[in-house]
Amino acid sequence: MTLADRTVLVVEDHEFQRRTIRQILSNLGVGSVLEAADGQAALERLDELRDGDVLVCDLDMPGMDGVELLRLVALRPGGPSIVIASGLSAEVLQAAASRARGDGLTVLGAIRKPLTARRLLGVLQPV
Repeated sequence: MTLADRTVLVVEDHEFQRRTIRQILSNLGVGSVLEAADGQAALERLDELRDGDVLVCDLDMPGMDGVELLRLVALRPGGPSIVIASGLSAEVLQAAASRARGDGLTVLGAIRKPLTARRLLGVLQPV
């Protein structure tokens, strides 16, 4: 599946970062980019994703954090692949990725913010 065939749901509580990630993904040629400002809104948009689509998830969000969101995504059959994106420490990122994998999710990568086109492309389209 090419990037043009994919839909990516960006879950990020900071509007500026969400808009920036959306622009990067569009510039990379992702077919469709959806947004959610928190975990609850992301759950409501999950049905818009198909096999091969991607959820880019922040960890530190008010209300439902990214770890809880990923736990709930794992309970659904045939969920999207996951990219964890956070400004938290590398150790926290790796722990969240390990937990998500343990819950049965396909984790494409765990990236420290700020996100760049190179970092996103590296996990969305590995060499």
